[in-house]
Amino acid sequence: MGVSSGKEGGGAAESLAGVLSPRATAWLGQRGAARDPGRATAPEALREHLGRLGLTDVGAMLRFEEAFGGLCIPSAEGEALWFGIGLQIERGARPRKGRAAMGDFPHGTYWMDARGQVVVDDGVVEPFVLAEDARRLFERFAIGQEYPVCAFDWPGRMAVEMTVDVAAELAAAMGARRVDELSDGCQAVFQRGDLAIWSPPAFAEMSVAPCTAVASDIASVCALVAAVRKGFPDVGLSVRVGGAHGEERSGAPAPEMPAGVPYERWDDGEPTGAIALSDDGGVVQWIASGDEVVVEQISQDGLRRVRFRRAEA
Repeated sequence: MGVSSGKEGGGAAESLAGVLSPRATAWLGQRGAARDPGRATAPEALREHLGRLGLTDVGAMLRFEEAFGGLCIPSAEGEALWFGIGLQIERGARPRKGRAAMGDFPHGTYWMDARGQVVVDDGVVEPFVLAEDARRLFERFAIGQEYPVCAFDWPGRMAVEMTVDVAAELAAAMGARRVDELSDGCQAVFQRGDLAIWSPPAFAEMSVAPCTAVASDIASVCALVAAVRKGFPDVGLSVRVGGAHGEERSGAPAPEMPAGVPYERWDDGEPTGAIALSDDGGVVQWIASGDEVVVEQISQDGLRRVRFRRAEA
């Protein structure tokens, strides 16, 4: 197949500045993404090759290749995730149910249909539409939504996972608005500042939290905790902080559980506790599990985790 001419390698942020929002291009730069336009297949060559493979309604696929072909995004584990229909064909991927393979995610492949929708089809479960177009896929990556693999573990990112779907109601209470560049018929995403709130699309309801909020600023997390305590006191929360964290063990008595919102994991009913605002402008996550109490102090400087032995243990 022929390839388009162009700069051989370079920053993805610069290459996609006219295609994606500044937030998304900044995220690509932070992630270390690169784009090599020389690895994108030229339009007529791709049209011809797709035609030989049985695909003729390929306008959306050609537009995707022109904008995103040759894009490489490292995964959280350092795996190179490549995007480009031509690259996928070169690797041996063949169309499936009228869709062309368009890019990688860890342990899987994104597919594109004739309408430009991004589809996940692993050949086992019923295929599902992930986003109505590729641009929204990458825009959502930038706010921490990386379905079908949810990776909130990039340094500086905090994810608040809730046990009940209160996305629209919580967004209204916090003054967050629905963002068109992130939302479509599959899913609505609400945003205020660096805080993004969403409930999962239907296909992910059994594998992720019923409601998730992601932010990089601790003040946004504090505002969310305060809003939940005021308006949704029965909703359980848990906070995850991206990056690697050490921990300490203390022989002192465990501190008492603070007054706050319930700490509750959407995927594990055993740990119990509370999340409260702290005097230093952060939050404290007090978690009782087994014979231990774990206290996590979360601030803009990161997370400090201390383990205590429960008095009754």
